[in-house]
Amino acid sequence: MIAHWNIKQGTEEWHQIRWGKIGGTTSKGLFVKSDTLLDELLSEITEPFELEDSFESADMVRGFELEPLARQEVSLYIGRELLECGWLQCEEIPLLGISPDGITSDMTISAETKCPARKKHMSTIRTNEIPLDNLHQCVHYFTVNPHLEKHYFASFRPEAIKPLFVKELTRQSEVNLGTKAKPVIKTIADWVSLAKTNAINLQTEIDNEITKLQF
Repeated sequence: MIAHWNIKQGTEEWHQIRWGKIGGTTSKGLFVKSDTLLDELLSEITEPFELEDSFESADMVRGFELEPLARQEVSLYIGRELLECGWLQCEEIPLLGISPDGITSDMTISAETKCPARKKHMSTIRTNEIPLDNLHQCVHYFTVNPHLEKHYFASFRPEAIKPLFVKELTRQSEVNLGTKAKPVIKTIADWVSLAKTNAINLQTEIDNEITKLQF
């Protein structure tokens, strides 16, 4: 695994290093078969990098502004300093990478921090569960980083009655990547194994499509 500590998230350099890669936000595509991810990757791999304008909602801007404070709060909670890292590149499967919200210098502990709207934050606290739409990202940390021992999901809303929610995950943790109606529960280690197999198959599919496009 290659850690790009010197790249700042959100910059043009950061967007470029993620070009044609599966990161945390698109990692759900490793478990849910869809041509959308294939087409997105193919379009990026076969064309020069282009910095595109992206829509930023008020919640997204708020989350970006609060992320340093959230990382500090989680660091205090777990008793380890979490650092910002622009990009972790998986060497085993170059198609994969992730931009950690926080990670220790020895890369054995990481964190995904969310600064959500009040309703989602309250739901997370009340159910004591990581939201389903965030679990794929959490699993992806383990897929990309072979040194990872613990990962923390955090929901941070400073104005809430309970500002910080933290949940610890290890490779032995059991998580549901199905739905509430049709749960599919496996250990994270099992999900990682499946993600790697699917990523390798997807890379083969990408290579085959590129070959066809050239003729």
